[in-house]
Amino acid sequence: MTEAAEGLVKRRFAVPAMLFLETVSPMNMVSASMLHMLSPIWRSAMPASRIDQLAALLERRDSVPEFISIIDQTEETRRRDEKAARRARKQPPEERSPDERPRS
Repeated sequence: MTEAAEGLVKRRFAVPAMLFLETVSPMNMVSASMLHMLSPIWRSAMPASRIDQLAALLERRDSVPEFISIIDQTEETRRRDEKAARRARKQPPEERSPDERPRS
């Protein structure tokens, strides 16, 4: 599930994926069937074999909230890393450590 979450976050599909999962989580079995039906769309985020594994996970009732949590944590990590990178780029060169200074 972690790898699937990372793939969704990398492609910036975290929010649509969480929305989809929250919407269909009361109907896990139907959700798994819908995932198979919508697999052409999801193939842009992950390989077909992963989609099948995810569908099998959706058939378990406890897996949906767990997967949403993993996606959310992964997205938060991505946002925190991007924010730190932006801050590092905005620091004046004299405040950076010698390792962080751009090489000329």
